[in-house]
Amino acid sequence: MDQSSTSTQGLLDLTHPASGQLLRLAPAAGFAGVSWQVGGREHLHLSQPLDQFLREEHTGGLPLLYPWANRLRSDQWSFGGKRIDLDGHARVHRDGNGRPMHGLLVRWSDWETQATDGGCMAAIDWQDHEVLMAAFPFAHRLEIQWTLDSDGLEVRTSVTAGDERVPVSFGWHPYVVIPGASRGDITMHLPDVEEVPLDEDCLPVPGADRTPAGGARPLGERSWDHCFSGISDGDTVELRATAGGIQFEFLEGWRWMQIYSPDGADFACIEPMTAITAALDDQDPPGPVVDPGCTYTARFRMRSCS
Repeated sequence: MDQSSTSTQGLLDLTHPASGQLLRLAPAAGFAGVSWQVGGREHLHLSQPLDQFLREEHTGGLPLLYPWANRLRSDQWSFGGKRIDLDGHARVHRDGNGRPMHGLLVRWSDWETQATDGGCMAAIDWQDHEVLMAAFPFAHRLEIQWTLDSDGLEVRTSVTAGDERVPVSFGWHPYVVIPGASRGDITMHLPDVEEVPLDEDCLPVPGADRTPAGGARPLGERSWDHCFSGISDGDTVELRATAGGIQFEFLEGWRWMQIYSPDGADFACIEPMTAITAALDDQDPPGPVVDPGCTYTARFRMRSCS
């Protein structure tokens, strides 16, 4: 096995010497990735110094958005006869309009961890945590597996239901950079997807027509915070520049994608999502559901390209 792991100052380092990769994870910050280096070149963006990032509830690097990605339309939603009200819940992070955003785990620190062949695993038995069950009252086990190999970084997320059905609406929010590339030099290559119309609060417009959006798009042509449907297993998004590139592959379990890159940013977020924004409260279209005793798995891979 050409891989090793070390733990210092509360951070966990995974390395793959043959490919020159280093992945640094922060267990106390939702087990987010805070650095992914290939050949000594950084490919993740934090937007803050690391010590500040670890103290504050901002996204950056490679965070998991769970149990919902992006934002919800309101505090109230229901599933399986249960009605949930997030008003006043201590772990709910909110956007500028007060809507629940990015789930509950942005700075969650209580993980079960173990080394695995090629990487590491982190898990939560959801029903063991009253504060989590209060906001998402569905017994299940969440597992994340990080693996470094000669083909890049693979992230696997699985949800195993207990004795009841569990709605699935999670995603990831990788902030990626191409070292040495400016925004104006980067071209984004999209698969055959459709853009979903969003309102001024970045929520899907009910019943609105979608428009084809595949092909090559200059990253600097606009400010990006856009949702896309039609992702299939095996689809890829590539960011290319003279200085190099990054390929993002949707291996399994993703059907939606958000792209975020504001004006002037030196990063782009290619965000895989299992369900559309606000799927838990809109339920149109509904997201995946895990039946009792079953497991839902979603995987993606990132590669650095010369």
